[in-house]
Amino acid sequence: MVIYWLLLAASIGIGIPLCKVKHGKLIYCIVFGVALFLVAALRYDVGYDYNLYASWYFDVQSHSIADLAFYKQEKGFFIPMKLLTYIAIDYQAMFVVLAFIFAVSIMAYIYFNAEKPYLSVFCFLSFGLFFNSMNFMRQMIAAFIVLYALKYIEKKEPLRFFVLVLFASCFHVSALIMVVFYFLLQIKMNWITLGVYSGLMVLFFLFSTDILKVITKYVYKGYNPESNIEVILGMNPIYAVFFGIFFLAAFLLRKPLVEKDPFNNVLINCMFFTFMFECIGVKHGILARFVILFFIPAIVILVPQVVLMIVEKCEQKLKNRKKGRLLSKTVAVTLFFAICTGMYGYMILNNYNGVYPYQTIFERPVSDGEE
Repeated sequence: MVIYWLLLAASIGIGIPLCKVKHGKLIYCIVFGVALFLVAALRYDVGYDYNLYASWYFDVQSHSIADLAFYKQEKGFFIPMKLLTYIAIDYQAMFVVLAFIFAVSIMAYIYFNAEKPYLSVFCFLSFGLFFNSMNFMRQMIAAFIVLYALKYIEKKEPLRFFVLVLFASCFHVSALIMVVFYFLLQIKMNWITLGVYSGLMVLFFLFSTDILKVITKYVYKGYNPESNIEVILGMNPIYAVFFGIFFLAAFLLRKPLVEKDPFNNVLINCMFFTFMFECIGVKHGILARFVILFFIPAIVILVPQVVLMIVEKCEQKLKNRKKGRLLSKTVAVTLFFAICTGMYGYMILNNYNGVYPYQTIFERPVSDGEE
């Protein structure tokens, strides 16, 4: 548990002073990228999917590349995994490679797109994205590819977007839903669209079991809503509330956010669909997985902008009252950190995605690395 709290504290404690110096932003992103890499790469039996991926690694070692054609999982993940087995026998090599990919992907994105990188890293941690990257690893690869594809929505370059989405689907087929969302994410978020989306969400929620019965007759047949435990059981609603708070703040500030950067309309939509799938996930937990395709840019880029804009609005409103301006700014920042830190602590204490307790490969039994 200590390592997670150290990461969160360091994201702000190191970030604020470091980002004020020359080249500090680059140094901070490199330093924190290394920190995220080491924590993820050196973990042992951390995350519910850890042993599943380890077993897959052992399995592909005993099969040829041709045999992978009969695997039901996406070949874009298993073929590179097979090639890695020629270099490293120990399955930990896979977690090292994935940790490197994730750390570089998120910190490079933050470096080039975030106004204040330390706020983005703080959000990446406190919203549980780092914990998700230690699970659902195939889908996280797809999500990072989609993350970089989103810029082509703003640029109105559908071909490049669709090519990247198709590439992402090689790692997790769920990425194909982004073909539809290429169009939805461009729609201006306002009270009308919010009402329509919310109405459709409520209708789906009410009749979801019947809808899923029809869908699973043709695709994802193993996810029958009457028999599959991941579909029957729902997620804790606190996560939907958490995302809902920040969507509401972004929605109410949508006009200045979009005026500042038109791409923020895409991000506000991403935050809404994050909230929407979390709400649906309260009834069918497996559907909350779609959140992964939307929440990275919404959290690491949009949320910090929302916080900074709230502070800016407070300062503008009370520009002639120094004490009031300082007080309102302090309250806004304190409330943000309190909510995020509280949620982070809640996830750790409730063993979110099996990330607690944290232990390293140096605590691993010697025999556990052998086939």
